Amino acid sequence: LESIKASIRARKLDFDAYVDLQKQYADVVIEVLPTQLIPDDDERKVLRVRMVMKEGVKYCNPVYLLDEGSTV
Repeated sequence: LESIKASIRARKLDFDAYVDLQKQYADVVIEVLPTQLIPDDDERKVLRVRMVMKEGVKYCNPVYLLDEGSTV
């Protein structure tokens, strides 16, 4: 686990310089992040996924977890 974390940290500058800034040009961005539902989740086995879609893109229709117009 530590070697994987070290490898990720070592590539962070390249990610910031070449990958992350490309989000502004993307039609869809999918992010995989740690959950916020489990307090003190140190193992990070439960993840949350966030998808951000640009509006008005041909063939890129909005995706809804619940029915469109639902409130939680």
